[in-house]
Amino acid sequence: MLAVPVAGRAWFRLNAEWVLPGVTVALVFLLAGRVPPEVRPWLVGVALFDLTVSAALIASRTRLRGERHPEALAWVLARGVLVAWLLLPLSRGWWPVAAALVLVGLGVVAFGLTRPLPAGAARLEGLERRIVSWSRVTPRSGLGAWLAWEGAVWAHLLGRSRGPRGTAFRSSTGAGAEFTLLIFLSVLEAVPVHFMLAARDERAALVYLLVNVLGVLWCAGQLRSLRARGVVLGERLHLNAGLLWTGSVALGDIAQVQAGAPSEAGVLPLHRQARANVTLRFARPITLYGFLGRPQVAGAVSLSVDDPRAFMDALDAARAGFRPVPGPV
Repeated sequence: MLAVPVAGRAWFRLNAEWVLPGVTVALVFLLAGRVPPEVRPWLVGVALFDLTVSAALIASRTRLRGERHPEALAWVLARGVLVAWLLLPLSRGWWPVAAALVLVGLGVVAFGLTRPLPAGAARLEGLERRIVSWSRVTPRSGLGAWLAWEGAVWAHLLGRSRGPRGTAFRSSTGAGAEFTLLIFLSVLEAVPVHFMLAARDERAALVYLLVNVLGVLWCAGQLRSLRARGVVLGERLHLNAGLLWTGSVALGDIAQVQAGAPSEAGVLPLHRQARANVTLRFARPITLYGFLGRPQVAGAVSLSVDDPRAFMDALDAARAGFRPVPGPV
């Protein structure tokens, strides 16, 4: 059933990275009952080596040179350690395995941060700049962007995250009610369920309570981010809907400012819970970062501003400074 290299690179890679490790674990279980107890740690060690180092080497050799990213090989190593930890109980007490996994993770982060920032990143501010910076760590999976975004949630909870510089225009997003309701429901559910679990298993009850507490604090961080400064007009126009949407656009790239929000395809609504009263169209598509730091390319956005007339007047005045002045004929 195993494929051979001539059957196709993708199918061979599937067998090399998934089927063969499964065969390794199966062989360990088959041989474990037939070898003396003192030999079993060596058997598990050989299996762990095969699940990590051998699998990483196979993964590297079955990829084209341009596809051999350190993140992909690190994922193979991490997956091998996780499989061994779940299926081979003897490996759970080996601290060097966990230490090696931490070193691999730190190495991926360190390698990623050595990549140069993309063009124009120096003009970014606040969370957008952190997302762009951390996106270099794992550009394919988006893990770096998620870490930067998640860190901003706790930064808003523990203090006041510094936003971009400029004139702020308040924006009532309407999303605060949802997070308030989530906090209320979490507290309402956590107390009785905790005592019901405690009667059976105190450890499970404590874990459940801890998860609920973290969830409530996370929602509180989202609430504080929504109450922070909204749309900010500085050297760039910063479009912030709490941490639900984050991004900016150069003033010269704003092609049109329109009152109201026409219902048409291609316009990204930043404030879904509130009625939008301003629509911005761009000369070229821009990238915004949404929930969990996920990127979204948009050619036009609609937003809700508490004082749309003042915002549009200030934006038109700022854009006028970027328009070329015609010279003498």
